[in-house]
Amino acid sequence: MSSVSLLALVGALASVACTESSDGSPGTDDSGAPDGGAEGATCSNEGAGSIAIVVTGLPDGVDAKITLTTPAGAEVEAAPGATLADQPAGTYAVTAARAASPDPVVRTLYEASVSESPLCLADGESKTVTVTYAPVPSSHKLWATNSNASGQLLAFAAGSLTETGSPSASVATTGASGQGAHAGRSIAFDKDGNAWGIGATTVDAPLLRFAAADLGESGAKTPDRKIKPAFGTCLPGLASLAFAPDGALWATATCDKALLRVPSAQLAESGEYTPDANDVVSGLEGPRHLAFDRDGNLWISDETRLRRFAAAALEPGQPHESDFEIEVKSADDAALPPDLVAFDAEGNLWVSSFGANAIYKLTPANLAPEGASRTLVPSVHLSIPVSALLEGLAFDESGGLWLTYSQGKIARLAPSQLGTSTTPGNPTIPETIVTSAEIGSAGGLAFFPAPAALPLYGRFE
Repeated sequence: MSSVSLLALVGALASVACTESSDGSPGTDDSGAPDGGAEGATCSNEGAGSIAIVVTGLPDGVDAKITLTTPAGAEVEAAPGATLADQPAGTYAVTAARAASPDPVVRTLYEASVSESPLCLADGESKTVTVTYAPVPSSHKLWATNSNASGQLLAFAAGSLTETGSPSASVATTGASGQGAHAGRSIAFDKDGNAWGIGATTVDAPLLRFAAADLGESGAKTPDRKIKPAFGTCLPGLASLAFAPDGALWATATCDKALLRVPSAQLAESGEYTPDANDVVSGLEGPRHLAFDRDGNLWISDETRLRRFAAAALEPGQPHESDFEIEVKSADDAALPPDLVAFDAEGNLWVSSFGANAIYKLTPANLAPEGASRTLVPSVHLSIPVSALLEGLAFDESGGLWLTYSQGKIARLAPSQLGTSTTPGNPTIPETIVTSAEIGSAGGLAFFPAPAALPLYGRFE
């Protein structure tokens, strides 16, 4: 064989060795371990070396979880600052999990970047892998949609929410030129800290995403995703948002008396699309707000009652029909039509009633289906001062319930206040009231990350 032919053969074999698998992931060697692409194809498995792990960016007391996948496919936990000696030579994959620092209001979530992965360890070699953590910009904050003010989406840092005061917003964003109030009246976070909102005008796309990386500082913001479903026939359009456990985004359409489901795959990029029958729930009375419980059942406030859609009923191909509804009345038999809904860590559903300026608690026993419907008087019924405008609810890390309050204010009901009923003549005064000149009329409220014990898609466990 000529030298030219031999070189061609060697090149062809190298090309095959570096080819990815059919699913687009790196190929594997005979051991089943990742081959690391071209580097893995030339990385010898003969001998041993050492790997040192350096971690930066995390505060004291917050642990990093670093995992090395060895050339043989085994997973090895590596402590920060450790040196793993006498490791088999070959190709390693290095991954670092997210981490969170504790906080009584809302945690800081840290994302990691790894200096080298895949990593080729040669015989006798000492390698150092640096894992650098940085806060997710949208974390450690309470977010509020806002109207009648210059800032259309506000964030208050956790440290400014521990007591009554008048802090400035740590982030105050506005729509980019030619756009309206970019978060509308509802906000929902995905697992990566991206904020999803509702286009507030007919110029805006119905669903908008603002990347977490853009939410660390004030200024004009442009959505990086714009979703335009061919859905709805009247205004106002979409009213509120909630992520399902599978990452689909659900929205209420009060005027159209329907629900819209946007599959997670559809959220991956901007565009127009036509929802199919699996993505629309029609025939409602006037859905306002929605929340998923820990079992994936969907609860909505629908005019005079709460409706439950069992998780199985929301599966593709199933008739999306409610299997249970609840009507709530006060002790004096007055109707308490539901509006905002939020689950706490114990599985209780907290519901606001806008006209009554009340918030009440429905226990897991209240929520357990018994027949097709139930009428009940809640065990806890909190009257809120008449000056409050109940437009948003959100639980924090300590179990406190945040709500929109009177103009220019948001407030927190302490856990101790959530166990005692009150009356309009002697209403519950929130333990913490935050006043800010940047708040006009606050709307939707949301924390990122959500507390681990809550059934919210944006939680961190």
